[in-house]
Amino acid sequence: MRVDVVGLRTTLHWSFHLDEEDGRYTDVISMVENKFTTQLPKGVTIDDVHPDHLALVALLVCHPFTHQKISIPWGVSERFAESCSKISKYKVEFEHTDVQAYNASNGRPALAFSGGADSTASLLVMPENTLSVFMDRPLKRKASMYNKSAAYATIKHAQQEGFEVMKLQCDVEYVRQPLGFPTDLVPSIPILCLAASHNIDSVAFGTVMESAYRIGHQKARDYATSHHYRFWGRMFAAAGIPLYLPVSGVSEVGTSIIVHATSFYDYTRSCIRGEWPKSCEQCWKCFRKNMLDAKIGGKTISENYLASGLMIPEVQKKMSAFPVSHENVLSWALDGTEGQTSQILNERLEGTNRNLQFLSSFYPPSLTLIPEQHREETEKRLLGFLEPMREEFWKEVTDHNMTDWLMSPSAIEAKKRYDAFIQDLSATNQ
Repeated sequence: MRVDVVGLRTTLHWSFHLDEEDGRYTDVISMVENKFTTQLPKGVTIDDVHPDHLALVALLVCHPFTHQKISIPWGVSERFAESCSKISKYKVEFEHTDVQAYNASNGRPALAFSGGADSTASLLVMPENTLSVFMDRPLKRKASMYNKSAAYATIKHAQQEGFEVMKLQCDVEYVRQPLGFPTDLVPSIPILCLAASHNIDSVAFGTVMESAYRIGHQKARDYATSHHYRFWGRMFAAAGIPLYLPVSGVSEVGTSIIVHATSFYDYTRSCIRGEWPKSCEQCWKCFRKNMLDAKIGGKTISENYLASGLMIPEVQKKMSAFPVSHENVLSWALDGTEGQTSQILNERLEGTNRNLQFLSSFYPPSLTLIPEQHREETEKRLLGFLEPMREEFWKEVTDHNMTDWLMSPSAIEAKKRYDAFIQDLSATNQ
C-alpha cells in the first residue's frame, strides 16, 4: 500500500493505493474508500505538521488492511523509522530518515475528546492547560445513527468553564466498511496533525479500566504488558507524543462518580443517538449508564425500568452474550436491588458473586501509563474524586478470570432461567 497526502489550505487530503492483497481485515471488515480528509486549525498548513506525525496517521488508518508493505513517500526521523522496523506484520518504507525527531519543549497534553462521561472524566483529572480536540465526523450517510448534539453540548459547557476545546472535521470512518474507525486510536488523528504547531507533548484518551485491563470481560489482562500498549505505545512515543491514559485505572463506575461530582453532570451524556438534551433510551449505553446514575445518586432502580430496559433489542443482544460485556458495571449498579427481575438479572452476572467495591476507587499502578511530567498532577486530581484501590483488590484488575464460573452448573442454569424469563416477558409485552 502506498500513502499520499497533500495539503490544500487548512485541509489535508489523504489517498491510498492498495496492492493486490491489501484491503481486507476480516470477512466482514474491509477498506472500501481510498481517501479521506482532515481539517487543520486556522493558520496551520501541512508544512507545520511533523513528518513523523503524518506517518503515524497513515499507520493508524492502514494498519489493519496492509499485508506486506506500506510505502510512505516522505522522510521521517531515524527514531520513528526504528520503531516501525519492529513491526512484524508488514514492512514500512520511507523516502529517507534524515528528519529531526519531534520533542516538545515545555509542552502540554492534548485529549482526544468525545464528549462522553469517560472522556469528560479524563479532562477533569488532566492539567488545566490541556488542549481537548473533538474529531468532528461529517454525517454523509443515513445509515449512521450517530448524533453529535450531546457532544456539542458538552464541548460548549467545557468552553464556558474555561477549558480549551477544538472541533476539527475528519471523515476517516468512511474508509472502512462497515462504518467505523480502522483502529481504536484513530480519534487522535486531528491531534497528530496539530501537535507540532501547538507544542503537544502527549496524547490522551478516555480509555477506562474495562477497556484497558478488560475487567468485566472473561479474562482480565495487565494492560502495560499487552500487545496493544507495546505496539501503539511504542509508536506514539517514537513520534515524541507518548500515550497518556488518565483514567485507565478507573472503572466506568469511577468516571461516572467523577462527572457526577461536577458541573459537567448536567451536560455529559454517553448516548450518541438521541437529540440533545434527550437520550435515545433505546441503546445499551443508555440502559447501563441510567442504572449507574441511579446507584450513584442513591436512587432505587425500579423493577419497571429493568423490565422495560431488558426489552430493548440492543440490550437483549448484549445480554445474550456469555459473559455479558461490562457485566461488572451492571453488577455494581444492581447491588442491593430487590424484586424478581433484579434477582434473575443478578444471578445471570458473575460479578454479583464478588465484592466489587473496588470499582469506585482507582488502580494506582495505572499511573505508570501517564507521562512522568503529568503524573503527579493527574494523581492529585484523581484523589480529589476517588480513593486509591486497596492492594488486596489489585489482582482483580489484572488476573481475574471468569472461565470457571461460566462453565459452572450454577452459571449455566442462571442463563437458562434468564432466557426463559425474557421469553415470557416478551410474550407478555406483545
